[in-house]
Amino acid sequence: MDHRVRIPVSRRRLRLGAAALVALAVTAGTPGPPAVAAPPTSVTATAATTTATAVYPRQADLWSLGTTGFLTWPAEGFEPARWTRLSDGAVTTFPVGHTVFGSRDSDIVIDEADRTVALRDMAAGTELFRLDLTQSGPDSRVAGAVRSTLFVSASNGLGGESLRLYTPVNGLPSSRSVSGLPTDATGLWVRGVAGDSALVSYRTGSGSHWALLDLKTAAVTSRQAAPNLQDASVSSTYVAWTEQSSGGSATVVALNRATGKVQRIPLAAQDRVVLGLVGNWVTYGQIDGLRAYEPSPLLALTARDLNTGTTRKLLDHVVSDIDGPGGTNGVHGGTSAQGQGLYRIAPGTGGVPVATLLAPSGEPTKVELLGHSVPATIDLSRGRSFDLKWRLSRINVEMTLTLRNTRTGDTKVETIHPLSEQATDFTYAPYLWQGDVGWPGEPDRSTGAPAGPYTWRIDAKPLNGIGPTLTKTGSFTAVRGKQQPHDFDNDGAPDLLMRDTTGRLLLADTFRSRDSGSGYEVFQEHHFKVVGHGFGIYDKIEATGDLGGSGVGDFVARDRSGVLWLYKGRGDHTFSTRIRVGGGWGTYHRLTGGSDLTGDGRADLVAADKAGVLWLHRGTGRDTAPFAARVRIGGGWGVYDQLTAVGNFAGGPAGDLVARDRAGVLWLYLGKGDGTFAPRTRIGGGWGGYGRLVGIGDADRDGRPDLYTEGSLYRATGDWAAPLRPREETSPYHFWTSPVTYNHVI
Repeated sequence: MDHRVRIPVSRRRLRLGAAALVALAVTAGTPGPPAVAAPPTSVTATAATTTATAVYPRQADLWSLGTTGFLTWPAEGFEPARWTRLSDGAVTTFPVGHTVFGSRDSDIVIDEADRTVALRDMAAGTELFRLDLTQSGPDSRVAGAVRSTLFVSASNGLGGESLRLYTPVNGLPSSRSVSGLPTDATGLWVRGVAGDSALVSYRTGSGSHWALLDLKTAAVTSRQAAPNLQDASVSSTYVAWTEQSSGGSATVVALNRATGKVQRIPLAAQDRVVLGLVGNWVTYGQIDGLRAYEPSPLLALTARDLNTGTTRKLLDHVVSDIDGPGGTNGVHGGTSAQGQGLYRIAPGTGGVPVATLLAPSGEPTKVELLGHSVPATIDLSRGRSFDLKWRLSRINVEMTLTLRNTRTGDTKVETIHPLSEQATDFTYAPYLWQGDVGWPGEPDRSTGAPAGPYTWRIDAKPLNGIGPTLTKTGSFTAVRGKQQPHDFDNDGAPDLLMRDTTGRLLLADTFRSRDSGSGYEVFQEHHFKVVGHGFGIYDKIEATGDLGGSGVGDFVARDRSGVLWLYKGRGDHTFSTRIRVGGGWGTYHRLTGGSDLTGDGRADLVAADKAGVLWLHRGTGRDTAPFAARVRIGGGWGVYDQLTAVGNFAGGPAGDLVARDRAGVLWLYLGKGDGTFAPRTRIGGGWGGYGRLVGIGDADRDGRPDLYTEGSLYRATGDWAAPLRPREETSPYHFWTSPVTYNHVI
């Protein structure tokens, strides 16, 4: 567990200048007893509960754990190292530019600045001694410490390094030379201690090694080659280390100190594995498992009995670990139950290791919702997409989002992988909602979201398997502007009403899908909603806009005796029981409605009789008497085989009409706003091949009504001289491919 090599280069460079400017700030007061919880009777993944008052700094690196406190470095930036007392959370901050290490098995730290090293007892608040490294040689360096013994290495003139031990005697350092190391040993560093045996790692020309050093005699008692050594630890019964080559999987190796027997435990871990020893138990876990994208048993901190092979899960994840005092380990990691922080791994009942939370950081291990940007009200008429975000404690999740209209039951379900859907903001799970919901029975196809109350629900499943699936809910209200005349289900997109040869009346939904480019989708028959049956009794059915004053689109139907009936829309794709308008309507050859021709804000209806006279039936807004007395507009309209009220799509003051003559030429009649029209303008020929022309309303959501016919969309320009854009073919899912025959479309 070597933290020496993790000091940022920038910190090592800064240490030469800042030490003379700032004195060490030592927290005043007498340290209290260490916060050690009683071990539980059984070991689970959840740490023992404590009443810890110390706080572990968020995102900090753990560098030392003593009996009364712990040492951390900030993970980034140039903030100073800090010692935190466990009993009350008091913090000692070291000067910026000082390089600070922890001494093994103690509350002592190494404080180095300007080639001067001080050994400080943080529990007592005293300095044990101070050493000028230049006296040990120009290239001497700190190689760690055990309790009150400082390890210093220096060049031996033979291509390697010598090692000296410095201990306090009357406040001054007393040194001894270590014997038994190879002359070509370099990179010396003390890894841990058990009793009087210190574990030292080093390298030679043949690779990496470790040695056990007797602190009393300063002599090496045993040494072992350890290829690609990463971490190492020692207990009274074992020496354990990890071997992990570049790009290869890790292996835990354990040597029984009494018998010399070696165990090798292969781990399928490509990332670095931390390692510790607690008596006869070795602990290991892959670092930064909380950020992993896939589950693995190695993400947890696991303890393994080297005598029996029994394993126990101690923590759900581990960031780093360090040898602690008295045969314990300190681990920066977390559990789903208690979150992240500093845990002590110590022998519990029967010597089984137990994890005790000493200092929480306040960061969750399980996925938690920290906030969201879903507004209380979403105006669906103000845009085509809406940026919704949920801020999670981590985003390596697969999140299922469910939006549900609680009034209609319409639902949108989407699977979101935040890490793959954005590359800059790694705290949010974003979703760009297109204002759509799934079609009932076939949710993969989209339709416009109806206005009304909604709930949202997120189910965020951790990709690494750490912690439970997060489930959170909320609500918002979707609103729209004025409902379109052809929008019968209040989803913001126009609809078609179609009668088949059996007399069923069906509502065909339309929606410009985000996946269809510029296409306009009108779905197949099995996407339709059945409005009613028995409509075969009518010879004319016509969408009229809001005639009955309900604010939504209505339609009228004429039976074969000439009686006209009104069906008021409810805005949910259903209609009221029919209301009798009156008789005598059999005289008309053509009917069309839905435009406000008089500029009073109400929909009107025009009808051409069999003599070719066009009549205006002005809307009143009353369902019991929806029309005023008819007014003659003019004659000569018998030349047309189709009349279509399209709304104001040519830029005039009121609603317009288009009329097709029997030669297939389409003409525009620009509404003046008084129920009459300007002289006709030729739109173009070639329209004779189409059946029904439908003034469908604003299909592309640009604020102008459009013209639809048999799987083709003509978008309005707002220019009376050229009122229509070129033809756009709609989605292949339009109703013309249906095996059912339709004899009336409006």
